[in-house]
Amino acid sequence: MTGAVVLAGVDGGQTSTRAILTTIAGNVLGEGDGPACDHLNMPGGLDRNRTAIQTALRAAADAASVSLAGVAAVGLGLTSAQRELDPGPRIRAIVHEIARPKTIWVDTDFVSNLAGASGGRPGIVVIAGGGSIGYGVDAGGREAIAGGLGYLMGDEGSGWFLGIEALQAASRAADKRGPDTSLLAIAMRHYGLKNIRHILRIIYRDDFERGEVSALAPLVINAARSGDAVAASIVERAVDGLARIALGVTYQLHQPGDQISIYPTGGIFSARDRILTPFTEQVTRAWPTAAVRTPAFPPAAGALIRAAIAHGIPVDDAFLDRLAATLPAQP
Repeated sequence: MTGAVVLAGVDGGQTSTRAILTTIAGNVLGEGDGPACDHLNMPGGLDRNRTAIQTALRAAADAASVSLAGVAAVGLGLTSAQRELDPGPRIRAIVHEIARPKTIWVDTDFVSNLAGASGGRPGIVVIAGGGSIGYGVDAGGREAIAGGLGYLMGDEGSGWFLGIEALQAASRAADKRGPDTSLLAIAMRHYGLKNIRHILRIIYRDDFERGEVSALAPLVINAARSGDAVAASIVERAVDGLARIALGVTYQLHQPGDQISIYPTGGIFSARDRILTPFTEQVTRAWPTAAVRTPAFPPAAGALIRAAIAHGIPVDDAFLDRLAATLPAQP
């Protein structure tokens, strides 16, 4: 399909980057992956973003047998594209090194996440992965954000929250400042420690990655399922934090009685019994006219939807139906 006019969407996160290419009608041509994006202002951040974005786009083009020269519009939803950093010029320059689309849409990843979840319609997205944030848009285009202040000031209900709370509980259990909990043995086994105090060698390393703590999240949830009261309390506080994020966005944008759609996304919500179900119950109890919905599309498709809109292509039901019918099942 060399020379075909196509659309591209890129989702760049702190774990990996994914690109998707479609025809202008919304039929998926191919997908490709790249390494993680990084904050632009960190040392080497621009180069890591360049590698991530260009690798994913080239891989998608190769999978689709499409030349990037035929790309008409590119949308990029990136964790590195914080609005406060004015990322547009630098990200557009990265794209222009390998393609010359007429339209380039760039924004932070929670915007494209909502666009994918809602099919480009108004709504609220709550993201719970390594971190957490809520973002919403109403029918008039007003935006609101709740949470998203990072691991030092927030990330309530995230993988980080679950992991660091578990480590704190384990240390308190070890020196009898807190109740006994299976989290002590779980943490020591997970990190290969003989003494929980040796966790200092991990979390205070120069090359420490926050994902090393977030990786405990599924173990904490499983401990709660097994009846550990301390783990259950941590999980309950995580649910409460995520519900408060959803409601924080709701209170900013809506009046009581408004019909709203809330889309939970991110790996933490995959624990339906311990996270998603009680989250839904808490949110709808506080806002009875809220509907907690399954996201329609992944974030890369959301970036593509925003690119199509910016390019003047109608993202109607027919476009979305073609996208849904041709999008491969997500891992």
